[in-house]
Amino acid sequence: MYPRTLIPLSLTLSTLAALIGCTINMPASPAPVAHTNHAAQPSTTTTDAESDAGRDLTFFGEDPDSERVPFEARLVTNLTQHSFTTDGLDFDPDVLASEDLIAFASTRNATHADIYLKRADGFTLTQLTGDPADDIQPRFSPDGNRIAFASNRTGNWDIWVVHRDGTGLTQLTSDNADEVAPTWSPDGKQIAYTVSSGRSQQWEIWVLNVDQPGMRQFLAYGMFPAWAPDGSRIAYQRARQRGSGFFSVWTLDLVNGEARYPTEVAQSDNAACVAPRWSPDGRMLVYAAVRDRERSDTTDRSTPPAADLWVVDLETGLRMKLTDGAAADFNPVWANAGRVFFVSARAGTENIWSLSTTMSKYEQVEPVAAHVPARLAETASDIRQE
Repeated sequence: MYPRTLIPLSLTLSTLAALIGCTINMPASPAPVAHTNHAAQPSTTTTDAESDAGRDLTFFGEDPDSERVPFEARLVTNLTQHSFTTDGLDFDPDVLASEDLIAFASTRNATHADIYLKRADGFTLTQLTGDPADDIQPRFSPDGNRIAFASNRTGNWDIWVVHRDGTGLTQLTSDNADEVAPTWSPDGKQIAYTVSSGRSQQWEIWVLNVDQPGMRQFLAYGMFPAWAPDGSRIAYQRARQRGSGFFSVWTLDLVNGEARYPTEVAQSDNAACVAPRWSPDGRMLVYAAVRDRERSDTTDRSTPPAADLWVVDLETGLRMKLTDGAAADFNPVWANAGRVFFVSARAGTENIWSLSTTMSKYEQVEPVAAHVPARLAETASDIRQE
């Protein structure tokens, strides 16, 4: 079994290894944010006096009756590299497709992560934040004028917003709990985010109003929310409630602001399906599938686990594997130009890459019957508990 660990929320190669952990140990008193290979990791430490000392934040759930996808599609197109750091790491990309602009977190200039901007095909960088703490998980507002991100500059992780020119820095959350992984509603009026809850001892998804951040609403148990382009649904990862307790990918419908019809759309026995992001047309989700190293052939735990990118068509249930397992690929985000941007160390250091998602580029894959819960072949979906 893996040791209990502070679970990281920023998916770098080093933190992917910790994702295939078991439970989250929640210290009773404040502790420094854990770092691995200088990558930013949200701490699960809470300073709330009412929090439970030494409590374990556990993940649940598995569907043992689901079937495997019968065929696997492999990408047959080329890759493009967009960042080129050799010191530190570039990770957590987001793309403003209308301007071909990438926002990402990086430790290229410091041991703590800052937010940077660059053109997808350019080399010039603009440093947006420079606090001595960690700033991660940048997300463009729908109009592209603001960026939401998570920062531990006040001692624990909170949600912040800043204008793209670096002005107007605003703190939206200030609770003692850690709050990370922001995602904008399509109208730019709300942000959904993840909370490490001391009361429920689970990860929770909440929504706040950007102009009145004190107005908040609980949506569901889960992590890494992603708002659908039409505003009608949210995708997220959630621990399954039987068996291995691995993460799988879910969606929920928003009906008059309330969460309805939670639906599991991607899961597996031997991997964690994490960090889903929507296609621009809202028909598909891309996500990272992190295989459980305990079930792989290697016993070298200093080696990052295998991680590939997958796409699931929400109408047909068809799944396609985008990457070939040559490197750990994660942090996917879809751009309008028919490309998925992601993080990979396939050139030696974690940098931003992209690949084409044109359907004609893939081998034909047999769709899964709608009434049969589908399982990703050896790659996709969950996190295991001790």
